[in-house]
Amino acid sequence: MNIKTLLLAVLASVFLAACGGGDDEEMNHDAPESDEMRTLDVELFTPDHIMSGETVEMTAHVTSNEEDVTDAEHVMFEVQDENAETVEEITAEHSENGEYTVEYTFDEAGTYTVISHVDAFSLHTMPSSEVIVE
Repeated sequence: MNIKTLLLAVLASVFLAACGGGDDEEMNHDAPESDEMRTLDVELFTPDHIMSGETVEMTAHVTSNEEDVTDAEHVMFEVQDENAETVEEITAEHSENGEYTVEYTFDEAGTYTVISHVDAFSLHTMPSSEVIVE
């Protein structure tokens, strides 16, 4: 047998072994570190218009693969002024049904941007909303 034929046979064996050698285990859909593709979706609820000095509730509803996330690694609300300068950062705790809620008082009139920073399942998302304070 010549060396080219031997080399071709070895390469073919390696290729076939790599293609066929998988385990037939099912994916663990409950474990975020499994091979399952995860999504991270956040619906941010803030008021549109409020009066200065008014305390409001802001909520981030966090879901992954259409299920509530009750154990996000980190949920934080960032309030920015009209110049995109951070006014305050508030860490939120889970309240119920995948909702993370904080209360905040807007002391001065202006247009603010509220950004919810959410980390879960090694993913990060940061939806934002505008709040007009009169």
